[in-house]
Amino acid sequence: MSARLWIVLVMFTMISAPVRAGGAPIVLVVNDSVKIEQISIDSLRAIYSLRQLSWPDGAEVTTFVLDIDGDIHRQFCRDLLKVYPHQLKKGWDRMEYTGRARGPQVVQSEQMLLDLVKKIPGAIGYVQRVVETPNVHMISVLEE
Repeated sequence: MSARLWIVLVMFTMISAPVRAGGAPIVLVVNDSVKIEQISIDSLRAIYSLRQLSWPDGAEVTTFVLDIDGDIHRQFCRDLLKVYPHQLKKGWDRMEYTGRARGPQVVQSEQMLLDLVKKIPGAIGYVQRVVETPNVHMISVLEE
């Protein structure tokens, strides 16, 4: 193998290798009004792509995301939704433009996200660290 080809392969591997935001797993959190403990990846994708606007009991879903250019959001998209952040944003823009749905609320910190999820019935969000917060519980994603 030529040195040039080897360098190109090494650079490609480094560029395409995922970068974890601190290495901690992403945790889904919901308001205690949401009476589920697990969610399918398809339902999670539908919620975050704004195609599912209510929970199984009929309550409205309010979605929260962290800074859409941040590492934690990229990790959420990659690890849980299995989509690229720009694909998700493009879908949000389309849904808002056509008037079919309102995009998720972007917050700047995990604490702010937890505070809002705690206050708003039907709210869902994600954080990188597990925090005991009243009126909020974690849910897991069923891998299919």
